[in-house]
Amino acid sequence: MRKHYSNALLFLPIISLIGLSGCSSSTKHATVGDIDISGSRDSQAPVFVKPKSDAEIKEAYYDYVRNAAKADRSRQAAINRIAALELELTNKLLENSSTSDEALADKVYLQSLEKAADLLSTSLHDFPDAPNNDNTLYQYARTLDQLGRGGEAVEALTTLVDKHPDSEFYAEAQFRIAENAFASGDYLSAEDAYTEVLLTPTSDRFYEKSLFKRGWTRYKQELYREAVDDYLQALTFHGFSPESQLDTSEKELFDEYFRAIGLVFAHLNGAESLTDYFSDRPNFPYLYRTYKVVSDIYVGQQRFSDAAATLDQFISAHPDSASIPEAYLEIVSIWRRGNFIDQLQAEVEEIYLKLAPNADYWQEHNNGEALAKTSSALRAYVTELAYFHHGEYQKKPTRKNFEKSQLWYQRYLESYAKFAQQDKIHARYGDLLSAAGNTEAALKQYAIAAFDGDLVLDKKSAYATIAITNELYRNTQGSAKAAWMQDHLDYVQRYVTLYPSDTESLNLVSNATVLCFAEKQYEKAIEVSSLISLPSSAKQSFDILNTRARSYLNTNQFSDAEAAFTDTLALEGITSSQRKKLESSIALSIYRQAENARDTGDAVLAQSLFNRVSETAPGSELAPTALYDAGSLAFKDKSWQAAIFYLEKLQNNYPNQKYAKETSRQLSVAYLNSKQTDKAASQFEALAKSDDTDEVKMTALWQAAKLYDEKNNTAGAIRSYRDYAHNYREPYPQNIEAMYRLTQLYEAQNEPQKRYFWQNKIRARDKRISAAKKTDRTIFIASTTVLDLALQKQREFQQIRLKEPLAVNLKRKKAAMQEAIKLFGQASAYDVTDITTRATYNIGEIYREFSQSLLTSERPKNLDATELEQYIILLEDQAFPFEEKSIEFYETNLSRVKNGIYNQWIEESHKKLISLFPVRFNKSPKLESSFDD
Repeated sequence: MRKHYSNALLFLPIISLIGLSGCSSSTKHATVGDIDISGSRDSQAPVFVKPKSDAEIKEAYYDYVRNAAKADRSRQAAINRIAALELELTNKLLENSSTSDEALADKVYLQSLEKAADLLSTSLHDFPDAPNNDNTLYQYARTLDQLGRGGEAVEALTTLVDKHPDSEFYAEAQFRIAENAFASGDYLSAEDAYTEVLLTPTSDRFYEKSLFKRGWTRYKQELYREAVDDYLQALTFHGFSPESQLDTSEKELFDEYFRAIGLVFAHLNGAESLTDYFSDRPNFPYLYRTYKVVSDIYVGQQRFSDAAATLDQFISAHPDSASIPEAYLEIVSIWRRGNFIDQLQAEVEEIYLKLAPNADYWQEHNNGEALAKTSSALRAYVTELAYFHHGEYQKKPTRKNFEKSQLWYQRYLESYAKFAQQDKIHARYGDLLSAAGNTEAALKQYAIAAFDGDLVLDKKSAYATIAITNELYRNTQGSAKAAWMQDHLDYVQRYVTLYPSDTESLNLVSNATVLCFAEKQYEKAIEVSSLISLPSSAKQSFDILNTRARSYLNTNQFSDAEAAFTDTLALEGITSSQRKKLESSIALSIYRQAENARDTGDAVLAQSLFNRVSETAPGSELAPTALYDAGSLAFKDKSWQAAIFYLEKLQNNYPNQKYAKETSRQLSVAYLNSKQTDKAASQFEALAKSDDTDEVKMTALWQAAKLYDEKNNTAGAIRSYRDYAHNYREPYPQNIEAMYRLTQLYEAQNEPQKRYFWQNKIRARDKRISAAKKTDRTIFIASTTVLDLALQKQREFQQIRLKEPLAVNLKRKKAAMQEAIKLFGQASAYDVTDITTRATYNIGEIYREFSQSLLTSERPKNLDATELEQYIILLEDQAFPFEEKSIEFYETNLSRVKNGIYNQWIEESHKKLISLFPVRFNKSPKLESSFDD
């Protein structure tokens, strides 16, 4: 059935096109229409009307037609009624087109249409002058059209318009005739028929379309002016809403109208014909739209010059149009699409002069929406031209290219200054000026681009302001130099504050700090140097910290100077020369602090600070002087213990210093007044608790501990050594000596836990201490202590037996093994020959013992002979690598013989190797020189 639908839908649906003959009066008589119902009556009951089925009604009418006289008017009504029933059936089939037996439905559908067509033809033939034949003709044409018999349908419609010019179907019939003629290429006949529709008063439903289609018939006949008349009349008749408010279907129709209009004017020489045609219609609402559609057609044909000329003609012919800005922008778009660079630039130039935001045009045309749109587009064009000419200048730095780029940058800033940050105009303009050597002008643009108060808006521009002000400072003389430096420092501070981790920030701070120091702006140098955290290895860190420290020193901030010099000394990569100077500077900083304390009457603090000079920088020139000053202050104040401490230290550490005689004199007086001829231990211990000077307390406590130790007063010795070890971590050699003696005393007291505690303290402290503070003695103490810890752990390892539960004990033994090996490794790292060789030997022993433990471990129960054999093989596979590892360490020890080293542990390693490989190792190792066993 689908193949029959398309033609039928060309006709409008008609309701009750075929009426039934009959009459009515106050007394109802039977009519042909009564065939549709059946009834029964009796004298007492009211009338009962029973409806008939469609098949019954149709059969009744057919019966009536067969029996009625040919000229009977009721027969025509019956024929028309049957036709209507057949068409109703086709409609039902259309509505229910989803039937499962589509082929059968198609057949019934066509049969009903054929029957309807035959009936209608019969009706027209037998009753040619019937008053309602226009209805019958219309329905007949419609049915023929549905059957695909278009030619016959047109003939029926032609008969209708010829015989029934006043019919309500006249306009539609003419429209269908016109459509048929248009489709067949008979444009003249189509034009006549469309014209008839337009002249028919009842043609409202077909009026607009007939106008438009008549325009196409005229277009096909090359009657272009007449065609455009019809198009524009149809457009006006439709009454479109504003284009922006059109829905999809309306917009498509709108565009279709203008496509047709554009094609006409494209054939009429475009712009000239447009101007001529609309010369007497200046208020036509779609004037610009008409020009633009013609221009668009030319663009589609890649006739870009014609497209632009069309819009230029519009601008010339209609200078007061509200669409002038839109036309200008469209011209730019045309040149862009055609890649006509020169024309595009010229057009933008013209637009800027005529339509810039402050142009006279906008004073005369108060159109905010157009101004906003034009301004936005023009802003983009101005930016592009500035960038374009800037690029040309970069390729070829001529004066002409510079001036062109500068002109567009300046125009941008004149008209769109509030968008300059967003479009990065200041930064790019600064680049141009800088490249051209206009340094100060470039700086101005960079500063605007870079900063909003203290806020950095553009990192690159901010850096440029720093570089330029640094250059201007270095190249300027006189009063302006200070101003440039102040600007430079200001820009550096803003940049570094926001980008402290930037790769350039360290260089900037270093340079600015040195500049401030050179200009004797010490406080500013301190401020700038503190802007960022400094890495421990960069050269700039040394310059910054050293300059900061010297600035503190020059402003009498001696404590801060000491801290800064100390931080500088802690940097990586310090040379010996730099180290020596820094230590001297640290000594000077502390000495100045001591002088201030002395001058303000704080003698105790002054003594401590003078003494700290020798502690912190013992090799400096100021160290002996500072110690003498400390002792002299204590002597003057009759602080005999302190005087003895400082003066003894001076005498012991600097025997050849220039104050040697005076030192000896003051010491003798101090001893006499303090009555320390015996230096009893209890007195030293009491002094250690009561003296106000930490250094004296520390020395006294140490002396007390040693005297207790010498007198075998174990409790007193432990107490003093423990207090010393807890309270005086520096100097390190003495601190570790105290901890080491504690381990020995606790061992003698049989207190292994306390001994173990101090052994671990020694190991942990020595691991963290700087190598510079270590001595041969501290290395011996630390290495033997760690070795002893390793031996303890080895014993723990040896005590663990591999028995059930095997997994638990194996895990414990492995953990003890790993810890012991780790500790032996740490002991070996001290590079003390006896300890290193013993540690190496013991590691080998651990691996060998672990291998043996695996082989002799308790066997799992419930293994049969085969399983036990496999288990033993597996154990041997597991044990073998550990035995190999032990051999590796024995051999490592033995290899030291070639370096002239031979001792007990190398000998023991050799014995182990002989027992394992007699043939290979059963010979005396060859020494380079003899050593005592």
